[in-house]
Amino acid sequence: MKNNKKGFTLIELLAVIVILAIIALIATPIVLNIIAKARKSAAQDSLYGVISAAKTTYMSTLLDEKQITLPIIVTCSGTGANAACEFVQEETDGSKWKVNFSGTIPSEGSFKIDEDGIVQDATGIRVNNFTCKIEKEKVTCE
Repeated sequence: MKNNKKGFTLIELLAVIVILAIIALIATPIVLNIIAKARKSAAQDSLYGVISAAKTTYMSTLLDEKQITLPIIVTCSGTGANAACEFVQEETDGSKWKVNFSGTIPSEGSFKIDEDGIVQDATGIRVNNFTCKIEKEKVTCE
């Protein structure tokens, strides 16, 4: 009588499971690090978008023949649907202009655009739980 056994032994199956577990242990921190870097980059890109939108809103305000001059201070506040950015002149009559922007709006913080159209250094801007700062038009988040 011939005994044909087909299949894997318990030891072979355990060896495969151990190898898969080792691969998962190596890959998990790498994937989590990539996700964290992507979130930080998204926060930086959102702040660049707000800066660009503020400059565009300022220019469109000029085209509407509104009396506004640089420097302006852009302030962002709120969370979720209530989040918004707006700017006022440094010496203002109280008029505010909303910065239209599609993307993640900072939950708090402000920055100044000077007479040359350059964003002045700013710290403490919160975007997606990251604290960002602007130095010489370069955004960094931590």
